[in-house]
Amino acid sequence: MKTIKKWLLPYKQALPALLLYQIIATVASAAWLALFKWIAGLLIRGTGKVAISSGDFLFLFKTWQGYVIILLAILTLFLLVAIDINPLVILCGRILKGEKPNVLLCFKEGFVSLKKFFTPGGFVVVLYLSLLAPILGFGVSISLTQNLYIPKFITSVIYSTPLYLIPVIIVVALLLFLGVIYMFILHGTLLDGMKLKDSARNSVRLVKKNWKDFLKSIVVFLLLYAVVLGLLLGLLALVLWIRSLIPMAENVNLIVSLVLMLVILFPMLYIVALFMPNYVLKLTMLYNRYQSEDGWEYQKRESRKSPLVIANVVLVILAIVGLTVVVATMGEELFPNEIKTGYIAHRAGGNEAPENTVAGVDAAYKLGASGAEIDIQRTSDGYYVVNHDADFARTCGVAKKPSEMTLAEVKELKVDGEPVATFEEMLDASHGRVILYVELKGETADQQMADDAVRIIKERGMEKETVLISLQYDLIDYISNTYPEMETGYLTFVSFGDTAALNCDYLALEEETSTHSMISSIHDKGKKVFVWTVNDDEDLYKFLSSDADEIITDNVSGAKATKALLEERTLFDRMVDDVTDLFFG
Repeated sequence: MKTIKKWLLPYKQALPALLLYQIIATVASAAWLALFKWIAGLLIRGTGKVAISSGDFLFLFKTWQGYVIILLAILTLFLLVAIDINPLVILCGRILKGEKPNVLLCFKEGFVSLKKFFTPGGFVVVLYLSLLAPILGFGVSISLTQNLYIPKFITSVIYSTPLYLIPVIIVVALLLFLGVIYMFILHGTLLDGMKLKDSARNSVRLVKKNWKDFLKSIVVFLLLYAVVLGLLLGLLALVLWIRSLIPMAENVNLIVSLVLMLVILFPMLYIVALFMPNYVLKLTMLYNRYQSEDGWEYQKRESRKSPLVIANVVLVILAIVGLTVVVATMGEELFPNEIKTGYIAHRAGGNEAPENTVAGVDAAYKLGASGAEIDIQRTSDGYYVVNHDADFARTCGVAKKPSEMTLAEVKELKVDGEPVATFEEMLDASHGRVILYVELKGETADQQMADDAVRIIKERGMEKETVLISLQYDLIDYISNTYPEMETGYLTFVSFGDTAALNCDYLALEEETSTHSMISSIHDKGKKVFVWTVNDDEDLYKFLSSDADEIITDNVSGAKATKALLEERTLFDRMVDDVTDLFFG
């Protein structure tokens, strides 16, 4: 027990200062980010655009406003390091010396120390902290980019292709290795006043000399953190299970269960929020121990009950009481039992049939899909066939592009026994059954394709049964302006600015960018949202119960089963899902 208390003592005594740091850093970061968005928004509108997105960003390199935005973005990364990381390292150093730290002074010193990073090496350090560390999921990073990720549609290709996977593994391993050996570069610079290059050498020396203890200490810290969170989750599940066994009135059961759930969820929220500060505290302990030639011990200081900690406890109690009262009086309105989100079969029928074939549309319809998404490309003689990849190598074993083949040649190909379909055949198969989401695909996706697609659709009177979609914003903008009677959808996996104001009827968002606020902002502009590509059971559960209008999925049968499961949830089930999503979403 003494050992555990001794191990926990630095974290316990650091709690008030780390809480205050977290509040100030969060507010300051949010304030600067709001200012940056406002300035960037003015600059974007100055170019005649409303947003920067994955399919429309080249204008950044063609206008003076674009270069200013890029410089502002780089400056933002430096400022966030000065606000979010430097003060934390300095604060942890003060705490471990046994001082009563002045948190505001640590922020001032962190900001002043930023000048040390205005070097080529400092630029690399800032990029690693803000971009690479979050993607790698290892090391210290700024809070703004902690959820940075590589989109699933990219990772799925990497995982399934050894040609890509092996180089990626090598690069990731190299970046992780560099992250480990330079782990103490900030400590030497900020705590001992070293130049950045000297601190880098010192970090390599310390890690090399103590690598076994370093790795063991970090692994133990991460495991203990995971165990604590796991125990709280297990306790939550146990409490709710026991609660369900005790007979009582429905309203009473709801209130008691909500209180128990929140009593456990709030500590979990604090533990998650304080992970990075505690992680930096642990790294600083290791740095002090390795750097000290005479041995280092934590300098315990006299502590009293912190008003900030007490205030947080009071706020948590008030939040639990307030949420309980609100749910007890407005439960059904807050957590309605209505699933409005539909599901669209990816590449015609998802995994239920050969991709992009008439059989896929049939499967989508039979499984209750509201729509089927297909990809069209132009042949050498001007017809339109359905294929996703640049050529037919993967689906038909023929390494030729549609643009290199005539329609007659394409019609000789088979996709798992099914003929390659024409655009017209897919329209006929979907008519009166599902909405057809037609992606203008590949190197032949141009204004001619747009004009031809609209003509073919109008010949069948299917304007209300089709949506034209593309990754190219200029193409969607052209269709929306030229053919306002047609519905359009823009596929984007990252965007910045007034995304909801983009000129289209649907905005197709990648999973990680499909937040409550983003979906709400798009709906406020009278537009619809679909999320792509949602395949995992957990993600199906999350997005089918979200405010999105549609999801695109390969797992069509799974989507049907998940939707049925969601519709059977009790009020308490819906409440647990929404509260959990709010805290950890």
